[in-house]
Order: sequence, then C-alpha cells, then structure tokens
Amino acid sequence: MEKSVKKAKTPQIITVVSFVTAIAVLFVLFAVLPKKAGQMSDLEFRKLEDHPIIGKSFSTIVSDTVRGDLSKNVDSFLEDHFPARNFFIALNAYYLRLTGRNADQGIVLGKNGRLFDAAIHPDMEQLDKNIDGVLRFAEDNGLDLIYVDVPTSAAVVTEDLPDLHLEYHDAEVIAHICERVSQKGQSVPDLISLYGDDAGEYFYRTDHHWTMKGAYLCYAAIANDLGITPVKESQFVVTGHEFYGSFYRKAGLWLTEPDALEVWRCDETEAMKVTIGSGDKSVEHTGLYDDEQLRTDNVNKYAAYIYDNNGLTVIENEAGNGETLLVVKDSFGNSIVPLLAMNYSRVVMIDTREYKDASLPAPSELVNLYGITQMVVVLGTDSSTSNITIGFLR
Repeated sequence: MEKSVKKAKTPQIITVVSFVTAIAVLFVLFAVLPKKAGQMSDLEFRKLEDHPIIGKSFSTIVSDTVRGDLSKNVDSFLEDHFPARNFFIALNAYYLRLTGRNADQGIVLGKNGRLFDAAIHPDMEQLDKNIDGVLRFAEDNGLDLIYVDVPTSAAVVTEDLPDLHLEYHDAEVIAHICERVSQKGQSVPDLISLYGDDAGEYFYRTDHHWTMKGAYLCYAAIANDLGITPVKESQFVVTGHEFYGSFYRKAGLWLTEPDALEVWRCDETEAMKVTIGSGDKSVEHTGLYDDEQLRTDNVNKYAAYIYDNNGLTVIENEAGNGETLLVVKDSFGNSIVPLLAMNYSRVVMIDTREYKDASLPAPSELVNLYGITQMVVVLGTDSSTSNITIGFLR
C-alpha cells in the first residue's frame, strides 16, 4: 500500500521540481543577463522600459510608490527584459494564429506572408467633423481642395486576405468623403477603384503604408486635377532598402520576410531645401531624404521620407512652377510629397498630429504668406475617421 502511494506521488513531485527548476533558471538568467533598459527594441521599434529604481532619486521613488506607478513600472520592466523575450513573443504570436485567433494582436496574417490591420468599424460621426473642418478651411481661404483618403491594404489587396476575416469599411468611408466633398465641387480620387485588381505592389506586406508605386499612381491621378503634368517614373533613380514595417513590429511574427523600401531620387530631389519648424526653432536640410534613417541597422526606415513626421515642413524647389501647394497629411503624405515637390516651387506640409507647437503660425497665415491657392489633404482611412485635431486648421 505504501509503495503505491509513493508511485502516485511521483508525477506530482516531477511536476513541482520541473516548475521550481524552470522558475529558478529564469530568475538566474534574469539576474545575470545584461539589460537593455532605455534602448530601442530592434524588432518592436519602441523604447524598452527603464529600471524602476536605479538612477532615480529617493523622492521620485516615493512619489511613484504613492501614486501606484512603481508596481506598474516593475511589471513593465520585467516584461521588457524577460529572458528570451523575443522567442516567447513569437511563440505566443504563432500559437494565437494556429488556434484561430488571427487578430488577437490587432494584426491579421494573410496569404503570401502579407500582414493586415484587423478590421474596425469607422467612426462616421468623427469623419463628418473632420470633413467639415477641411471644407470650412478651404472655403474660408479660397483654396481649391483635393481630399485623398488612402485605404488600408486590406481594402485593396483583397486576394491576400485570409479566408475568414471581418468586413473592412474603407470603400464606405471613401464613398462618403467623395459625396461630401463633391458637393463643394472639389475632386477626390477613389484609390480602391484606381488601384483595381492585383494591387499587391502598391502596399507593403509588413507595414500599413503604401509603396512608392502606390504613391506614384495616386500622384499621377491628382496631378491632372491640379493642372500639372506628372513627372515620369523613369526620371528617378530607385534604390531599395530592406524594411520591416509597423505590422511586423506589432504582430511578433518574426519569421515574416522583409519588404524593400524604395527611395526615388534625382538631381532635383537632392537639391531641394527642406525647412522643419519656423523661426528660431527651425532646422534646415538639403535633399528630401534622411539618409541616416536608411542605415542597415535602423528599423524605422520609412522615417527617411521628408525627415519623418513634423508639424510644419516647407520644401523649396528652384526648378518648380512658381506656385506653392499646401499639403495637410499624416504619414502617408511623406512618400507622395517628394513627387508633388517636383512640380511646385514650394510645398508647405502640415502634419495633422504634430501641429502642436504654439510658436507655429496658424495655417491661414501660411496661406496668406505664400499666396497659396491649392490644398491637398492626404490621410489614411484611420486618420480620416479619428480625432486628428483637424481643428487646428484655422
């Protein structure tokens, strides 16, 4: 009888010993392995959590403790510096897909290694507020308006969507924008119809942005409405750079193949003057691309276009047509503006999310200062239907 009891306990003992051993090994590894506090995660492109205590003053530690922030910081620090963290992130990501939870992390794995945003229902009320703000600003300042809503890749590259997925509403959003804006006699390209079938080359597989080919096709379409002749693709020298985008960083699907981010250059793009900000806070560059962001070890290579996202950017082209174009944009505008800048003597570019500095002039002041008569809005569907502080258009 005693022998059978011992046999019955053996599996439990093995389980307990294995569990305790695993915890002990992880604890030792966590204690001895080097930490990367405050550094950027190469795979996720975000800053890893700083140590919750080291490097902080006693008063700060006490204050964090009283507010309850210390325990949160400890949890975040442990998560960010857990041994073999990237392995476990990938293990969890692929496990979720294999068990039918494809969109659990906000990213959907499609066919041919393509990643998509998970479908969400758009806020049509907020969309109307944004459209009203844009139309009011254009009317008050006598501007000819083109509103470009860039659909998600899921609404365009439908052949790569998984067989089971929620409905995407980009077509509904674009149709609504077209209807509202056309009432004012303005032009709006329907990019879903423009891109048509087999549009995989117009969007990245690992990122939410359009490629330069996708941006160029849109540029060529709106150039006709602006009354300008689009420059030819053959005018540019194209270089490709290995690129992992925002979908890749969010999904944790580390086995996904990289994209190739293209940079289109010519003598004109290299000679253009780029001024970021205004007044004493302004910074000047020569050339439209930030080569520092194209380093092999840099993750966010999309930031090379027009020196990333800034509240106010002014691009000057001595070979332009003598006119100034106002572009209100989110990050989708960063890759199409270099094309538009080929035609205009000046492009004044405003980022809808970064125009927060009180020292920046009101957009209407910029219109008067530069004698602007044309305005192009370039926003992704997510921006068009979210609170993008369009109220700053005053």
